[in-house]
Amino acid sequence: MILHIQNVIDAGTLSVIRDKLQQEVFANGLETAGWAAEKVKQNQQLRAPHPIIELLQQRLMAHPLVKAAAQPAQWVNVMVNRYDTGQHYGTHMDDALMGGIRTDLSFTLGLSAADSYQGGALVIEDSSGERSWRLEQGDVLLYPTQFLHRVEAVTEGTRFALVGWIESMLREPQQREMCFDLHQAMQAEFQQHGKTGQYDLLSKTYQNLLRRWAKR
Repeated sequence: MILHIQNVIDAGTLSVIRDKLQQEVFANGLETAGWAAEKVKQNQQLRAPHPIIELLQQRLMAHPLVKAAAQPAQWVNVMVNRYDTGQHYGTHMDDALMGGIRTDLSFTLGLSAADSYQGGALVIEDSSGERSWRLEQGDVLLYPTQFLHRVEAVTEGTRFALVGWIESMLREPQQREMCFDLHQAMQAEFQQHGKTGQYDLLSKTYQNLLRRWAKR
């Protein structure tokens, strides 16, 4: 399940954050690159602890769709990436373990307006081919960390994004997708008809699947 969630962060907050990011000193992205990734990585990073990162992570952690889709147990290596003109991150695979934490899900939160830079698409490869996203500011892409992916070169302007990884209480992607679908069906039933018998059956199945599968 690859999930694109729109407007996770409001425009006013993003405007203040972008102004502050322009004033920050970013480190070379190679500081967190592995021996293979360092061959294809050209970007800059702002790493935690930092007030901007903490604010954005809190907003993500509180978002109902992010919580329902990810079922997060732990967050790891949350940072802001900056790509100036000519910078990119070639095809690579993220580490399965970061600081002893398993990476089940990756996320990218767009912090720049899509029309403020050119290029810089996030491209994910799966068995059907390639799919690409140029996220609007405030949008999140949440996806399993099992895919090869890349960030294409920025050809004009600057691309800011918050990125990080999540260890889920539901380890298997199929489990997360089924529980997310049930959660959404529960919400729709409740909003349309209230607490019906159908809602109760959906809730029973959802909670019992979480009880069976969830692990810390």
